[in-house]
Amino acid sequence: MTIKSHTSVLASILVTAILLIGCSQKNKEEISFTDIDSSISTALDGWNYKIEPSDLAQICDDVLNSSKNMLKKIEDDISNPTLSSVFIPYDEMGKNLQKIQHVWYMKSVHPDAELRNVATECAQEYSSFATEVNLSRKLYDRIALIDQANLTDSEKLMLDRRLKDFKKSGVDKSVEIRERVKTLNLEITEIGNSFDQAIREDTRFVETTIEKLAGLPGDYIAAKKADENGIIRISTDYPDYFPVMQYAHDDNLRKKLYIASKSIGSPSNSQNLLNLIKKRHELANLLGYENYAALAMDGLMIKSPDRANVFLNDLGQAVKKAAKKDLSILLKKQKEIDPNSEEVQAWQSSYLSNLIREESYSLDAKEVRTYFHFDKVQNGIFQLTENLFDVKIVPWKTETWHEDVTAWEVRENGLALGRFYLDMHPRPDKYKHAAHWTLRSGLSNSEQIPLSGLATNFPKDYMEHNQVETYLHEFGHLLHNMFSGTQPWLDLTGMSMERDFVEAPSQMLEEWIWDQQTLQNFATNDDGEAIPQTLIDKMNSARNFTKAMGTAQQLFYSNISLFYYSTNPDEIDLLTVLRDLQEKYSPYPYVDGTYFYNNFGHLNGYSSNYYIYQWSLAIATDLFSRFKDEGLNNAEVSKEYRTKILGSAGSKPADEFIEDFLGRPFSTDAYIELLTNL
Repeated sequence: MTIKSHTSVLASILVTAILLIGCSQKNKEEISFTDIDSSISTALDGWNYKIEPSDLAQICDDVLNSSKNMLKKIEDDISNPTLSSVFIPYDEMGKNLQKIQHVWYMKSVHPDAELRNVATECAQEYSSFATEVNLSRKLYDRIALIDQANLTDSEKLMLDRRLKDFKKSGVDKSVEIRERVKTLNLEITEIGNSFDQAIREDTRFVETTIEKLAGLPGDYIAAKKADENGIIRISTDYPDYFPVMQYAHDDNLRKKLYIASKSIGSPSNSQNLLNLIKKRHELANLLGYENYAALAMDGLMIKSPDRANVFLNDLGQAVKKAAKKDLSILLKKQKEIDPNSEEVQAWQSSYLSNLIREESYSLDAKEVRTYFHFDKVQNGIFQLTENLFDVKIVPWKTETWHEDVTAWEVRENGLALGRFYLDMHPRPDKYKHAAHWTLRSGLSNSEQIPLSGLATNFPKDYMEHNQVETYLHEFGHLLHNMFSGTQPWLDLTGMSMERDFVEAPSQMLEEWIWDQQTLQNFATNDDGEAIPQTLIDKMNSARNFTKAMGTAQQLFYSNISLFYYSTNPDEIDLLTVLRDLQEKYSPYPYVDGTYFYNNFGHLNGYSSNYYIYQWSLAIATDLFSRFKDEGLNNAEVSKEYRTKILGSAGSKPADEFIEDFLGRPFSTDAYIELLTNL
């Protein structure tokens, strides 16, 4: 659903790039394997999850102080500036910072509250230093004086982007403005951390009885234990929430749980969000932009809020007819249940959709889920990765922060290509949604390999098919990082391309979870029987039912994001805007007592740019056309995709490497046509 990534080693901070403590680069001799060809890695590449909060605070101080000294040496260098003389020490400073860049991950997933707090404080101090770097006029001047005559196109692009980022940060402004920019960036980070924390630490519950769980799968009901008064508590965590919304016959239970879920973060986040919007608006104005959306989109593929608005409107027109048709089908079913119903409510949509899929498509979602036990799903995704990209995934024996967390290594030709952590199940105070963190980007000119982390909230037993799709989506981000460590400079490697491209590879990979061959390789029931072709056919027949409504809802979210950050904050009433935009774009009416913006975490991380999901989906649809035409398991296409798309990293504009793969320029036409024909 989301991604945490970076565009450069220092500019990354405001978009939560993270790396791991203790994972400073190891020489080849220091990477310890019991046996390079064994099925288990024992690489010394992890961070000390048992570290005391005071020790983490000290490491944070030490790394930042040494990095400040390194920056001063770069600034004070009076030699002729060249790419090597400037960017080698600049990257060394970046590698030094990697010792603490894991803190964005730790503050989201670590079980120790005190350590999470220290990690949050460290992230704020790191952000402050990143702002200092981006406002360094001396560093800017040295980079601007580098002779580009003999540089490669990628190196020229790197310099141009870096200089543009400096100017976007305010390096060419007065001393007074630069000082205010520093203060604002620190305040924005602090407010954003508070916004995220309020969501992360707010799990809500509704009380019910065993009788009111009618309709839910037997294993779900069996796992719920009533207290001495016969009361069962259902949480807003995903493994509880989604089955209730899809299967529970009790309309009131679904309504209560929906309201609880959409009230998370309230009331505190209303003020946090307003403060965040105001501070970002002031920052944008100081830097010469009309609003924060204009600042946030400068340098991206979409380029401007006006183009984003046109794109979203085009999609809205494309889905309008199909969304209206789907909604009428749901309303007809709801009237059968309650003749007095006049519209479909948000808490009824999944339930009604499931009933219609059963009746009109003979698709039983409860039967489907019996083929998707978590362990089998994970093994299946690993197997798909190995088959597509000719790699191996083996366990990585290393310390983790919780017993549920597993660690893995990707190998190619027997050598480590990258490593990753999987933190996949819910627990108190953990990140609530599903996300990928780029913990480290690989470098082609060193032994530094990529490192990633996932955080999701899946059940440990049976998963819904859409949860399987979400797993593959997030794993697509992870693979992007694994295969993009192909460049020699930190500002070029990893996911350093335009940020509105980064959702495309993960969204494209979702297509495989609808493929018969892929599914039958791993999806088996408790008797070991593979999911039958007839069931897969039913799933695909029903796949696009309510897709238009889902897209319309995503456009609603995108317009909230765009409106909040492209409007004068003094003119914004959060709830009024939400209700107005919901009436205009969403298939469902506003539900009294809900405050979705208080738990819409993307309003911090993606700010104005939630459009990225639809934009990237348009790219993904275009990219997938080659696989669709030439075969989902075509080894040559997979190799070319890995090399030209994932492997390009930030070495060229995204438009160019997309064209390299497709043999023509990228177009949104295929996605708009798909939506129009739903």
